[in-house]
Amino acid sequence: MGIERDYLMRQLLMLFEVIHKILRLRKKGEEEEAKKEINYFYECLKIGDDIQNLSIEKFIDVLVSEKQLTNEHLEMIAFVMKEQGELAKTEKERLQYFHKAYFLLRKVEQESTSFSMDRQMKMAELEEYLPSGKND
Repeated sequence: MGIERDYLMRQLLMLFEVIHKILRLRKKGEEEEAKKEINYFYECLKIGDDIQNLSIEKFIDVLVSEKQLTNEHLEMIAFVMKEQGELAKTEKERLQYFHKAYFLLRKVEQESTSFSMDRQMKMAELEEYLPSGKND
């Protein structure tokens, strides 16, 4: 059990570093490099591009049931999807990423036993982007 927990912690720390790199690259305007890091993030979790095209319900089901990802993983995926939305070329694509990110964060929030100000702020930010009435 200890070895498994150590592996999980190392993986989460590595993914956290990748997320920070994505944020820095996007803010510096290096979109192609940010997209490469996003792909690397998904590769680390063994998540293919095809999963991102699923409905929100099926997307969450695959991540939780098939991939058996933790809430910490789901929260990180939501943060990356929010960044993908920021990099999206069309408004439709942008909203799709934001919706999925919001619902992932909402799921984590409902199941979490700890409060996260960062998660709350990210959810509020996503709510502002989403059309009213469409985020429930």
